[in-house]
Amino acid sequence: MTQDKPGLFDLPEPVIAAPVITDTPISPVQIASIRDAFDIAGITDMSTRQEVIQSCVVRRITNIRELYSRDVRQILSRIDAWGRKTEPASGSAWDNREEDTWIDKL
Repeated sequence: MTQDKPGLFDLPEPVIAAPVITDTPISPVQIASIRDAFDIAGITDMSTRQEVIQSCVVRRITNIRELYSRDVRQILSRIDAWGRKTEPASGSAWDNREEDTWIDKL
């Protein structure tokens, strides 16, 4: 047998294309959960809502329906943190820290 001709078991290998991952658009349930979170946090001004959402995504968003499903978790946690923004009445920054340090856990 010559090398120029394919052999009996020299089958052409199928070309495997890498799967294309597309972002899932935001669902109506997720939109409702974002709006509910804004209401619970007391964020009613549309420009403030836009600022919160824009702080979570890199691309420019003009409508909530332009968000992807993957953006929702980060937006909800940012809304929660934004809603808890209150200045402590007294004490130092050390006294008013949010998380315990390893010393506090001893």
